[in-house]
Amino acid sequence: MPNVHSTHLVDRAGVSRAAYLVSTQLGWLFREQETSDIGVDAHLEVVDNASLTPGSAGLGTGRLLAVQLKSGASQFASPGEGGWWYYCDTRHVVYWHKHSLPVVVMLFNPATEQIFWQHVDGETLKLTGQNYKIFVPEKQQLDETCAEALSRPARHCTKSTGSPKDPHRPADARKRSVRLADYELAGSIDLLLGSTEEGLAGASPRDFRMALANRLRSLRRLAGSPSVELISAKTGYEEDKIAAYLAGSALPGRGRTVTIVNILIEHARGRGVEVPHHFRDIPAWERMQRVAKKPGMQKIVKSKALAGSIKTR
Repeated sequence: MPNVHSTHLVDRAGVSRAAYLVSTQLGWLFREQETSDIGVDAHLEVVDNASLTPGSAGLGTGRLLAVQLKSGASQFASPGEGGWWYYCDTRHVVYWHKHSLPVVVMLFNPATEQIFWQHVDGETLKLTGQNYKIFVPEKQQLDETCAEALSRPARHCTKSTGSPKDPHRPADARKRSVRLADYELAGSIDLLLGSTEEGLAGASPRDFRMALANRLRSLRRLAGSPSVELISAKTGYEEDKIAAYLAGSALPGRGRTVTIVNILIEHARGRGVEVPHHFRDIPAWERMQRVAKKPGMQKIVKSKALAGSIKTR
């Protein structure tokens, strides 16, 4: 006869309890991810004006959260002031960063049948040497009072496409990110080619690639110049590839650019360094990567600069 271990029962109790609370307390949809567990156990869909009253109907929003659910008394073994610390490895953090949905960590206490939660982002993740920890506040219990706070990143998510054209990203924010990206690229190229007669007008695709690399190196210096080996360990990317991205001899893809930027931002914050907004604007980084990749977009940036709509000096 097969053995049924207590850990399996506790894990299943946690999933069942989460599904129950999400359905009855929030009126949202709970979709367990049954195929594999590599960092996300369920998806939640935010539903507006839902009710258990017979005949009533809520409105599905299509706005989703990804949930990592951890169950058992051991998850509460590292208390802090007003909550608990949840420890996670770099492999999971990199996966969450790459995920197309905002991620939430939930802790299930089988003794009280309560669930507590915390968003996973650059503010909540804290470096602990090679790994990370997240503080889960006791006040953030999964119940009817948390709907607004819990749903916030799902309602305002731009991660799903990462594109400035995302219809859920306000138009003025998209424009600001595009302006910032073009300004940073043009300014960097202007400095790189300042001694040449043509300047930005004569910039080549290589110059745009070097400008992006220059921005990555600047952020790396702000973060305390973490080694290529450390960046490789935290991103899972090959050391020689990362060295090439930083040197400008190769162009990282959009996903790799964002992951490296997020890792460097987290490293800076882990050292107590305040990261300026122009380094934290992920859509701007994505725009810079696309421009560095596409000659057609490079022509647009050059034209804007020559027309005076981008001030580089």
